[in-house]
Amino acid sequence: MIKRTLPALLLGTTASLAVMAGGANAATATVAGTEITNVAKVKYSVGGTPQPEVTSNTASFVVDKKVNLTVTEVGNSATNVFFGATAQVTTFKVTNLTNATQDFRLVAGQQGTLSLTAFGGIDNFDMTNVHVYVDSNDDGIYQAGTDTATFIDELAADGSKTVFIVADVPATGPIGAIAGVSLTAVTANGGGAGALGIDVVGTSGAGTDAGVDIVFADDAGILDGLRDGKSSAYDQYTVGTAAINFVKKATIISDPVNGILSPKAVPGAIVEYCLMVTNGGPGSVTDISITDNIPAGTTYVPGSIWSGGTTLLGACVIDGTPEDDDATGLDETDINGGNFDGTKVTATMPVILPLTTVSARFRVVIN
Repeated sequence: MIKRTLPALLLGTTASLAVMAGGANAATATVAGTEITNVAKVKYSVGGTPQPEVTSNTASFVVDKKVNLTVTEVGNSATNVFFGATAQVTTFKVTNLTNATQDFRLVAGQQGTLSLTAFGGIDNFDMTNVHVYVDSNDDGIYQAGTDTATFIDELAADGSKTVFIVADVPATGPIGAIAGVSLTAVTANGGGAGALGIDVVGTSGAGTDAGVDIVFADDAGILDGLRDGKSSAYDQYTVGTAAINFVKKATIISDPVNGILSPKAVPGAIVEYCLMVTNGGPGSVTDISITDNIPAGTTYVPGSIWSGGTTLLGACVIDGTPEDDDATGLDETDINGGNFDGTKVTATMPVILPLTTVSARFRVVIN
């Protein structure tokens, strides 16, 4: 700083000071690394006569980085799943509140057994094959093969990204099964697109005017401490008392040109629909009724309904009970039922035990 000393003859005279300095806009955080400069000027008079204005040196400093972030659960509810289900999703949002572009390292975790979970429950089992992915197209929906990034890359100040924890449910588990999971985001250095930067380290000791100091300003989270550059949130998977999965498949059985050898979906071809209902448990389900409208461009094949069958490798097995097209008669004396009312097929079954699959099937001909 330049100091100017006025001669003694100025003592007793009057002086007026005009300081020109730039103020910060409280509504917008100044970007880290911005150099802020200002100067001051002094005006004075001697014996009533204005003197030349004196300008100070330029004072400058560089804006430091104020590291802050949040992780929040999205949806405010548990993800309902069933035993044996794969690629089940919980959703979070990571927001960069730092005054700079940052990367974020993402860590998925599981709560300990008997710990209190996010939505009023007690953790009593663990998910398997746990992964964390970033929403690549910002649609808020996990898409396997599309959402593949495992860290947040170059997130601008005030920007947010949706993050998914994707995991499989074990084949079996306890009654009232609940698995608590967590996501922790760790602030990392930005500046290298396509690669995760190293974790940000806070500046220790006195700061400097010329360089960018790192100041942590984040709150303590559920799994992280105060001012540590991290934030975290819980979510949970809840296995329903009877989680149902319903799958329909169409198989070309034969066609008038090729017969049963490599049949094609040409007019006159026979198509079999396989309707599979899986009970993920842990409880049984009863009074199952499946309905399926005959699609346009096809005609129902009379007498082709089979109900209460099993499955193998994701397809219907040729079993179950044969059902005629009405809802009366000898075929209705068994435990399963089925009928065709002219527009839709209905198949009924009394019960599906936990962790089992039942099926119904019928055929149509392509017009």
